[in-house]
Amino acid sequence: MDENKDFNSSSDSKDKFRNFMKTPRGKAVLFFGIYLIFFIGLAIFSRVVGTGNSISPQLNITPYSYSLNQISNHNYHYRYQYQIDDSTIAFEGDRVGNKSLFSDGIISYYQKEDLFMRNQDGLWVKCDNPYIFPSLLDDSIMNTLISSATYVSKTELASGEEEVNFEISTTTLVKILDGIVIDLDDPVNTIQLKKNSDGEVVEIHYDLTSYAIYHGSCTSQFQLILSYSNFGENSEIQDPA
Repeated sequence: MDENKDFNSSSDSKDKFRNFMKTPRGKAVLFFGIYLIFFIGLAIFSRVVGTGNSISPQLNITPYSYSLNQISNHNYHYRYQYQIDDSTIAFEGDRVGNKSLFSDGIISYYQKEDLFMRNQDGLWVKCDNPYIFPSLLDDSIMNTLISSATYVSKTELASGEEEVNFEISTTTLVKILDGIVIDLDDPVNTIQLKKNSDGEVVEIHYDLTSYAIYHGSCTSQFQLILSYSNFGENSEIQDPA
């Protein structure tokens, strides 16, 4: 007798629950319950996956990727070519660690950290940094500029190389490179990365005409092409005698 009573009570409860879920209030409870379960599941999933620019190891949200690891290792052959209005200036040399030995085609230079020397009639004498906007050559600054720029497009080449294009305002450049907060409505500057088939950046093309005009360093054009090769192949650079 008690078993039948319990069974009837259970059946009545189920019927009441089904009838309640058919009401507007019941449907609202069901709706919010489903969403609550969804968001709890999403939070757990996000915690398992972790933070970053991807929601899984295979699916990357950003439409581009790049690596400056080989440049950051500071062992390479390089060529830095400036195009300033109608003039071209190029420096070419090798870097190992914090030392560089390079030339502009006429004068030979030696660099160790912030020390620069030039060869004058066979003698090494201290000189000023010959590079224009030298912070643009710093790999940590490169990363900051790229992460602060706006992605525009990328082009995959038949050779397996890839070009990635960005735009960056003069206001942003002044803030990063000069530490000054300004508000300019100037034409944008551009940054292009050229990657090899391994994804390593081997060339950076800056067109910073707007920024250089702001600094009074040019009147119509400022471009800088940084080219890198022979990663890890250089031996130690000897200090000048």
